[in-house]
Amino acid sequence: MNEIVEMERLSDYTCNPEYVSEWTRLMAGQTAFLSGLNGADHPSKITVCIGEVDVEGLRKYSNELVYQAFDLNMRMIAYWKVVLRRLVDSMALHLQLSVTNLVNKEIEKEIINELMGPNYGCGSGIERMLEEPPSVAVKREKLVKSIKKLKDSKEVVSKIMDGMIPYPN
Repeated sequence: MNEIVEMERLSDYTCNPEYVSEWTRLMAGQTAFLSGLNGADHPSKITVCIGEVDVEGLRKYSNELVYQAFDLNMRMIAYWKVVLRRLVDSMALHLQLSVTNLVNKEIEKEIINELMGPNYGCGSGIERMLEEPPSVAVKREKLVKSIKKLKDSKEVVSKIMDGMIPYPN
């Protein structure tokens, strides 16, 4: 987050069209602000587009300097909205990148550690995967017996068929 704020602070750049329209809207109150500041009744606070502004301390500065300060303040207010939107977007992108990295890198490491074991030479995870559960061993034995019976039956049927079919001499 600090890097994002620092990038925004250094760049002072925006291509967002909302920045210009917001700055223009805020600057529309400049005439009322300056006339209130230099008015005959000398109010201590002036209401402008951003709210009430205490102007008592501003009267000691020249109109040009107050104008520049007003302009700068309105630019910062308009730009801050753009910065906030970028921060939200950047945080969302950062979260997406972090989750992707977690899934692609960290979980991959965990899977490899689980399969290969803490000492990569042991291969305990792969050995566990290759171990035959007892239920599978029982089924395998039944299938082996069934195959043996089928082979024996084939031989018996073959002998019977050989005795039944006369061969021409």
